[in-house]
Amino acid sequence: MPLTLSSIAIEEKNRLATDSVWLVALEIVLPGVADPVRIVGTNEDVTWRGETWTAFPFEIEEIADAAKSESPRVDVRVGNVSRVMEAYLAAYDAWTKQYGYAPVEVLIYVLNSANLASPTPEVEHVFELKQPRTDSRWATFTLGASNPFNRRFPQHRILRSSCRYAFKGTLCGYAGAETACNKTLTRCRELGNSERFGGAPGVGYGGLVLV
Repeated sequence: MPLTLSSIAIEEKNRLATDSVWLVALEIVLPGVADPVRIVGTNEDVTWRGETWTAFPFEIEEIADAAKSESPRVDVRVGNVSRVMEAYLAAYDAWTKQYGYAPVEVLIYVLNSANLASPTPEVEHVFELKQPRTDSRWATFTLGASNPFNRRFPQHRILRSSCRYAFKGTLCGYAGAETACNKTLTRCRELGNSERFGGAPGVGYGGLVLV
């Protein structure tokens, strides 16, 4: 489908000579990492949306339209000579082991240097991380679109004896020294946190109720 570009980008594209450049930026949102990783494929840092996007080497395969109702996939290779990306992935892995799985979101933006005052990118793609791998040169992210059929419906289930909250998450609220919880009311009472228990001991057995 045709791309919708800003009027500034169209004007710059149609000039016979211009000093503006097209920029490709990545925003990698990793659960457990306080700030997203923001990098741009150029030789100097760029300020956009009030944030500094760090000049960093990366390569992106061509993003083609999917055929036969397949979920589109693309490989992104980010420089890993300094092992910076490997450190981010290690922090994410430690977080998922403690709080459970949450997807890594990777946003690909195409910008024009003459239009950085606008918070709207010229092109935007949103992917989820399907498979990471690293070596001495590259951290490779195999990305794919999120599949709505993989999402739980209904989103929340009310269970009698099992807490639905992530341990030490915002809804759980436990801030003590313990590092493990089996999600039962008994354990929640042992931790002195039963008032935040995410189950519903009062519900009856049998039947299915959607709320």
